[in-house]
Amino acid sequence: MSFRGFLKSGIALGVLALGSAAYAQEAPSEAAPPAAEGDVIIVTGTNIQGARINEALPVTIVDQNTIDAIGGVDGEDLIRALPSQGGVQFRTDNNTTNNNARGDVASINLRSIGSSGTLVLLNGRRIVNHPSTQAELSTPVTTTNVNALPVAGIRRVEVLNDGASAIYGSDAVAGVFNTILMDDVDGLYLRSRYLYATNSGLDESTVTLRTGRDFNDGRTNVSLSAEYSHRNGMFANEHPLSRSEDTRPFLIGTSFEGDASFNNRATQTPWGQWTLRTSTANRVRQNGTTLTSTSGVFHLQPTSFAGCRAATAGALSVADLCIDDGSLDADLRYDGATERSIISDRDRFNMFAFLNHDLANGVRLYGEFGLYYAETHSTNEPRNGIGATEISIPANYYWNPFGPVNFSNGDPNPNRLPGLTNVPVGGLPVFTDGGRYRFVDVGFRDVDVVNSQWRILGGARGEFGQSGWDWDSAILYNRSYAEDTANNSVSRTLLQQALSRETANTYNIFNGGDPNNPTIGDATPNARELIEPFLIDVVRKSTAELALADFRVSNGNFYSIPGGDIGVAAGLETRYEAYDEDRDARLDGTITFTDTVTGEVSQTDVYGTSPTPDSSGSRNVTSGFVEFSVPLVSPDMNIPLIHTLDMQIATRYEHYSDFGGSGLNPRIATAWTPVEGIMFRGAYSEGFRAPNLLVVNEGVDRSNGREDSYFCEAGVRNGTFANFAACTGFSVGRTERRSVADDIGPEDDVSITYGIVLEPNWFTGPASFLNNLTITVDRWEIQRRGVVGVFGAENHISLDYLLRMQGSSNPNVVRANPTQDQINYFTAAGLDPAGDILFIRDTYDNNEDIDVEGIDYGVYFSFESDRFGEFDISANASYLDTYFIALSPGAQQIRDGVNNGIIANEITVSQEGDIIRQDGQPEWNVQTTLTWRHDSGWGAGGLISHISDFIDTGAGLDPNGDPFIVEEFTTMNAYVEYEFNRAGALNDLRVRVGSNNIFDQDPPLADETNGYDAAYHSIRGRQIYVDIRKIF
Repeated sequence: MSFRGFLKSGIALGVLALGSAAYAQEAPSEAAPPAAEGDVIIVTGTNIQGARINEALPVTIVDQNTIDAIGGVDGEDLIRALPSQGGVQFRTDNNTTNNNARGDVASINLRSIGSSGTLVLLNGRRIVNHPSTQAELSTPVTTTNVNALPVAGIRRVEVLNDGASAIYGSDAVAGVFNTILMDDVDGLYLRSRYLYATNSGLDESTVTLRTGRDFNDGRTNVSLSAEYSHRNGMFANEHPLSRSEDTRPFLIGTSFEGDASFNNRATQTPWGQWTLRTSTANRVRQNGTTLTSTSGVFHLQPTSFAGCRAATAGALSVADLCIDDGSLDADLRYDGATERSIISDRDRFNMFAFLNHDLANGVRLYGEFGLYYAETHSTNEPRNGIGATEISIPANYYWNPFGPVNFSNGDPNPNRLPGLTNVPVGGLPVFTDGGRYRFVDVGFRDVDVVNSQWRILGGARGEFGQSGWDWDSAILYNRSYAEDTANNSVSRTLLQQALSRETANTYNIFNGGDPNNPTIGDATPNARELIEPFLIDVVRKSTAELALADFRVSNGNFYSIPGGDIGVAAGLETRYEAYDEDRDARLDGTITFTDTVTGEVSQTDVYGTSPTPDSSGSRNVTSGFVEFSVPLVSPDMNIPLIHTLDMQIATRYEHYSDFGGSGLNPRIATAWTPVEGIMFRGAYSEGFRAPNLLVVNEGVDRSNGREDSYFCEAGVRNGTFANFAACTGFSVGRTERRSVADDIGPEDDVSITYGIVLEPNWFTGPASFLNNLTITVDRWEIQRRGVVGVFGAENHISLDYLLRMQGSSNPNVVRANPTQDQINYFTAAGLDPAGDILFIRDTYDNNEDIDVEGIDYGVYFSFESDRFGEFDISANASYLDTYFIALSPGAQQIRDGVNNGIIANEITVSQEGDIIRQDGQPEWNVQTTLTWRHDSGWGAGGLISHISDFIDTGAGLDPNGDPFIVEEFTTMNAYVEYEFNRAGALNDLRVRVGSNNIFDQDPPLADETNGYDAAYHSIRGRQIYVDIRKIF
């Protein structure tokens, strides 16, 4: 369905909801209670209303003032303003491969424990997962898309910064993100906003409507919020930092000046890097000049580069083009930043409708209907290869410079180089070396993603007579869908058909790039009619479902004790979770690729993309919980140094149809107030996180560049390399085969928090304004055991290196038999020979233990003056002081091997050990907001965000042995507004003008493709907006 069609459908559904509510209501009755009696106050972290312990829960409130100061319109804007938020891993710029979740998506990551460690609720109930998944630390991850939240209708967001599995069940490891919407609107609210970036073409237009109406003497209310936004995105070439993938110019004058790590241009280029798969003894020569390296590798390059070994021949002879042996020169690497989208174009529509109706007996019936739809468009660089999808070029290919003397029809081959030796009369096939070829003349790839989601809920709540027991029950169904389409992709089957022709009327893969601009473009592009036959669209379709039914009861006055009334809550819940991922037929094994040169069969027919099978799964979850709120001591008891003492006790059990029960997960929280204004609070919670359905049901193959360190060791010993760091030529795409352990289960977690809350009320006189001050300090610890993950291909290769140095090997690194050249290579080093890595076996298992610890700080202050107006100030900071991933036995072996000098010092254990400040995990995240309102109608607000520095390990070390530091990042948002309070058409009209990143701060440099770390920093620069709102 087109966007306009979907928009029309959404509006029609909204009108239908309003119309149904207006005409299908129960007749008014004089005995009808006011609507307020049906209202329920949602408190995140408890199911007991009015309990004194609720005030002690470590909940961060993002209210309308804070949302205004953030100055955004996305769920992503909200989560980035949370001090406890880690890196945003699911995001719109992460669009390089269809194995990522692309499109209008953003994920919450409290405490930096991952995109699936925080439970996201909408009005206190679960939300369906985003249907597209991606890998984090090589493990598939599911998450909730916070960009699908209806920001236009948000009343507030409550973030529980504590483990809450005992209250809410699985996934509430780091905490809970609960969005609470406006559900009883009476009137009409219209809003329009236009935002533009001052240094790029990025702009965004948003129109918002919120309306509602009371019926039946106030017993019925229908509310609707809707929002449409259109964004023109941003290209990488619009910002100096992302304009080129070679960011070395930004290092001039630093200790990293000239560091090759910051040249992130790709080795997959239109020049190509090729291999003839010949032996050292049979290296190809032209008139005695060797044209390949000892391993048969050669590449094309401009004649202006040193090292030309031969000119091309015949019709293949291109001006300024020659053949050189060995690997591609670094200055020939391809720069994909020229036309890459860094922020996509986007159209989004979001709507949410409520229906509330109070019956005469005090029962409230309520319903919700939500609809979300988004289309994004982005541009990616031309398709590149990977090691798992190498091109095999037949010997008889017309443009093959090492082709036959004569074609099959007897015609002489004009393109075969003259004077060749060690090339048979029939020619030699040519192979890409590690997939190092890019189809630049094919053109950039357009990526179009459709994301949609709808949610329907019906429920009722009331009270059992006059017993004091409240009850609440609801049924919901939530479904999400994503469709990802990338054009200008290459079919390996259709390509090889083109490369098998013996006539000039076929694609020329050996015509090089642009000698005048060797890192971009193609000066000799093929005709479009020669390209089109092997182009395809690659489509990924994903669906996720959530169906849920629950029943809860609570009684805030269950039993009286001297300290007050004990509160009780209990409930049952059953839910159905499912996903279905339909990969393209050329990726899922339906259409395979059979190499006509080698005879090998591959499960992927898409050049540059690993095979991925279709996958689906479902499960049923049943659970029950019970919660007690116990007031142990009240002020009336007059106990010294115990003004109040309260306790929360809860436990929950969940049973999963695919792996069994969770066990009881208890939570105990206490709040002690020795004197009024000082409270000490703490909590101990046990929780769990179920392995996601993708992990349980899917095994995949992936290809990633990995260095074969055993070959590097041999190269140092036989004199090929001066030292281990100088090793090159052995980092190619390695296929990783990931499967699921038979005994996989949930991870177990322990969460501990303790802290102090200061709310002074003892100041008098001029200092009495300090009674409006609140200060909170909370220490938190999360202990995760049996976290689902893999050992990692890099670690497997390192372990194989160590074991081979000790006379054995790692059976999970599967190698080919060594060739004679490889036997000679290792013999010269005095080592046992080894062949190339065929694939690496890895297993999803409960194999990691992780400890994360830190401190949260909060300062809140508000005061009101008849003269100066109302001020609200808040400062929240999160300090991360521990992030430790325990070493697995294999990782400990590797580390011991390094420490004992058995393997090179350059070998590290990836993603294990202390990773604080390592590739993220910054120590400090600080968010400060200020809002001001005056009776005159004037107002203003601002937000200051600060993220501290961290180490980029990918950049290595400088000559002094120091790591590269990604600098701290501080930005400021601000706005000023005026609201008309006069009679007439202008009444309740508000005009706001603001700027995000008002000082136009650039993100700090990082060793990343786009020059910065988008998980933590923004490249949007200064943005200015005008926001007009009218209430009727």
